[in-house]
Amino acid sequence: MKNRQLLLSLLALSIIFNPLNVLQAKAHVHHPKFIEGHKHTDLNEQEWNNLMQKGYSRQEIFKAHIIAKHSNEKDLEKILMVYKKNKSWKETAKQFGVNLEQLKRDHIKKHKEFFDKHKQQIIQYLSSYTGKSYTELNNYLKEDVDLHFLVVAAAISKKSNKDISQIIQYKKEGKDFKEILSTLKLDPTVIIEEAKVIHKGIRDAIEKE
Repeated sequence: MKNRQLLLSLLALSIIFNPLNVLQAKAHVHHPKFIEGHKHTDLNEQEWNNLMQKGYSRQEIFKAHIIAKHSNEKDLEKILMVYKKNKSWKETAKQFGVNLEQLKRDHIKKHKEFFDKHKQQIIQYLSSYTGKSYTELNNYLKEDVDLHFLVVAAAISKKSNKDISQIIQYKKEGKDFKEILSTLKLDPTVIIEEAKVIHKGIRDAIEKE
């Protein structure tokens, strides 16, 4: 249960702090499955719709929810109104006693701890998912490739029908996520959805142990 809660927390924060955040902010929040896929935000569809009818975007609502989750202010509309005035999430968060930089550091730390703790299970799952040997995938981690990138690279490989070694090579050439997806002409939303499938597979594999 703790593993499930931690993973959901990491996924909830990823829209702001994940290396794919630019893509998620522009694509994922407009995906038809966005609300269904984020039920762990404790917001139902009616609450989403009420706020959207008042002119707030899903991206803004989600970010306001993150701030509310870490502050004493639970009224999302109050947080959104402050944001509309100052046009800065950093300043909005600060006004409600939330340090986004510290939150980012905490998220990265928890993310790293989770991946470090379950490194073997994650690589084993990716081995089955990609058809690559455990040793081959583990060797990539010795070549300036972190485990988080390997997870996303697996999703990109699957959806592009390219060998994961090609995705790793793009990274070595200095391409970022957006550039890799652009090169392969992939829809960011498709990769995000596939990455969620991988995360669920990892979670389920860990919970069975």
